[in-house]
Amino acid sequence: MKSVTILIPNYNSFEAIQLCIESIRKHTKYPYRIIVYNDRCINGVDTEYLNDCLEKGWIHELYAGDVQQTHGGSLNILVNDKCKTDYAAIIDCDIWIKRGGWLGDLINEAERDPMTLAIVDHKAGGFAFDGGYRTAFYLFWFGLINMQNYNDGMQIDWMLSVEDRTKEPYLSEFADIYPPETNTYFTTLFKAGHFPFKSIEEWPRDRVVNDPGSQLYIKAKHDNPKGYKIVPLPPQVRGKFYHFEHISMISIPSPLHEPAVGIARETRFAMIKKELARLRATP
Repeated sequence: MKSVTILIPNYNSFEAIQLCIESIRKHTKYPYRIIVYNDRCINGVDTEYLNDCLEKGWIHELYAGDVQQTHGGSLNILVNDKCKTDYAAIIDCDIWIKRGGWLGDLINEAERDPMTLAIVDHKAGGFAFDGGYRTAFYLFWFGLINMQNYNDGMQIDWMLSVEDRTKEPYLSEFADIYPPETNTYFTTLFKAGHFPFKSIEEWPRDRVVNDPGSQLYIKAKHDNPKGYKIVPLPPQVRGKFYHFEHISMISIPSPLHEPAVGIARETRFAMIKKELARLRATP
């Protein structure tokens, strides 16, 4: 049986990380370890809860640092440094495991082909709201990595980055939607006010924004001499988890938040608390 570590980057997620960890325990029979990176939480809740989990043996390793790592930096530590098992299951702190079999399903899918590097969905590239192009990226809020293949020349830096569109591989990546003013989708969005620029000419057309999952997309597509594969989540897994999305970003109210953010926070935390209470009440 292949070994697997569940890697969870956490930041100010309150009850979300509690639901995440306790739902893993409830619905995961495949043997696993959990490592959490607690990224300078300031909410006064997460650190105490995670230390308690460590004492109980619910998680196996807990790390934190003196400097804010951000999501990408936390993944650098968890994936590139701390994971020593055959597989790494990466899940966000606001993932809720709803039903059993999810981890075994992922590993079975990965074992079908020794050239599989990862099991994860992806989002196509396009235009970034704050200007420039957005590289396609893998949705590593829920996915699995074959660590042997990853460490065979496929290791990446998970940090957010800004790149130059005029240089390869980005020159080729966005050739079909450059220049922006010739793209109907872009001009429609621009006219509708979806970009914070007064004119298309002000839009930074040589800027490329990389999500933490973008570097693996670029690596697998352009720097992958052995031909490792990344395949989407198997259908039977999709209904076994739920992603609340952006909990760490919206969990603490800020004067900069739009009213819609407050509504989203209240709605999502109401659901999280309801499911956590239900989980704890179930034998």
